[in-house]
Amino acid sequence: MKLLTFYNSKKICSVAIKYNNKIDYIYEFSEKNNHSIILLMINKILLKNFISLKDINYIAFSKGPGSFTGIRIAIIIARGLSIGLNIPLIGISTLKIFAEKGKHITKKNKFLIITKANKTNIYFGKYIYKKNNIFLINKEKFISIQLALCKIKKLKNWIIIKNFNSIKFNSIKNIKILNIKNINALDIIPIALRYIKFKRYKKKIIVPNYLQNKII
Repeated sequence: MKLLTFYNSKKICSVAIKYNNKIDYIYEFSEKNNHSIILLMINKILLKNFISLKDINYIAFSKGPGSFTGIRIAIIIARGLSIGLNIPLIGISTLKIFAEKGKHITKKNKFLIITKANKTNIYFGKYIYKKNNIFLINKEKFISIQLALCKIKKLKNWIIIKNFNSIKFNSIKNIKILNIKNINALDIIPIALRYIKFKRYKKKIIVPNYLQNKII
């Protein structure tokens, strides 16, 4: 089985491939033309590992929330490859990928993910791991920073994962803070493998996870 994953943000593009018991990974810093860069990186990692694009069995990527342009680019690339190769797609929430990385770092199982949306709002996701699977406790939300702080004050023994420094949590007790600035294509692989195991994938159509239409 050969799994191709990719992740693109405003500044970093990354691609990974898993086949047999091997994982390979490349990344580049870029602030523009991510569409062409991702495609070039996919070609580069395949050539490096002597794998043809037609040999790929699954494609997994971040479907958002995040940069509007980045999400659109990811969807376009994934759909194009899926249609051209007739293979399944696995679209994974960016917040879930942060939770996966937090679990790998801390070996804990309860995470509150906070990523920046704009000056006054954040993307907010609450996760708990059980038996190697992620269960979403509350739906992911696009909420104000003030409302998020109110929700966090009611929690105990959770780990907050955040990727920016403008919110201060020093006055909140019973929580731990983990700063994770970036995620990448490697962090997508463990989640994608679970999706494949339980056949949670689709062909050709993945809905972007913008969240802005769910303002709370």
